[in-house]
Amino acid sequence: MTQDTPQEAVLAIRSLSVVYVGRRSAAQAVTEVDLEVQNNEILGLVGESGCGKTTLAVAMLGLIEPPGKVIGGAVQIRTHDHSTQDILKVKPSLHRQLLWKEIAYIPQGSMSALNPVKRVREQLTDTLIEHGLKKNEALERARWALQVVSLDAAILERYPHELSGGMVQRVAIAGAISMQPPVLVADEPTTALDVVTQRSILQELVSIREKFGSAILLISHDMGVMAQIADRIAVMYAGRIVEIGSIHQVFASPLHPYTKKLINAIPNARGRESGERLIGLGGESPNIWRHPPGCRFHPRCEFAIERCSQQAPVFTSPNGSSGQRVACHLY
Repeated sequence: MTQDTPQEAVLAIRSLSVVYVGRRSAAQAVTEVDLEVQNNEILGLVGESGCGKTTLAVAMLGLIEPPGKVIGGAVQIRTHDHSTQDILKVKPSLHRQLLWKEIAYIPQGSMSALNPVKRVREQLTDTLIEHGLKKNEALERARWALQVVSLDAAILERYPHELSGGMVQRVAIAGAISMQPPVLVADEPTTALDVVTQRSILQELVSIREKFGSAILLISHDMGVMAQIADRIAVMYAGRIVEIGSIHQVFASPLHPYTKKLINAIPNARGRESGERLIGLGGESPNIWRHPPGCRFHPRCEFAIERCSQQAPVFTSPNGSSGQRVACHLY
């Protein structure tokens, strides 16, 4: 997708906040997140483990469970019939229809996401039958979905433990695309896979976007993965989005100190040849039960000023363009 492509948001997350409720207090896992996923784009959501990426994904699908609780915000999706629905506010019956038909989820750790005592056939067809397809239609659709992700139909009669990690991941992707939803949420789809299989899975996601025009929210902690396939990237730290822009903008001229440190931590061939050491971030991510005041990154930031510890920064566009925005007092 080029920057000249007309933009239309198929998914809009507005001021979404999620807490985990304890006996005496509530931990802020996601705080007032605003994101838009445009039609036919791959938006990368990146950040350290524990920053709230998966919590955001599960919450935006309306699947958060206690002790998690959505305390504010909206998740608006544009459906096949061009209506707009708030996933968090629709009735349960409509919510069940929106999932997989309008927005589908590729979970983190697909091996544990599939039922070990059911064959792949049952796991792919159950959802399709729930959405109104007849048994024979669902089976044919399952065969088609496996073919899209380069798997043989014989896989349908196997159990998850009979498949390799890459094959299980492809089965999860097949299930997500079986109803050709406009939006896919892929949560760390290459975790625990070898480098060759990772590349293959990423190519499958790109191919799905090209074939069906699906918008993809790709969640990862790996900036290298984002550089390969994302159109835009949103950087998350301690439950907040701190920078967003096109992949070219963010990598060519990162604005937030946290973004710069993530990029500096990416291994590259030139660094290996010269014997350069990777530059770590230093410090530790804040405890979600006790976020620091002001900018949550300031205890780890070498550029922090007094204002950073007192006031949370708001988004601004320092280059005069709405394409790249950053939440940092330095701008």
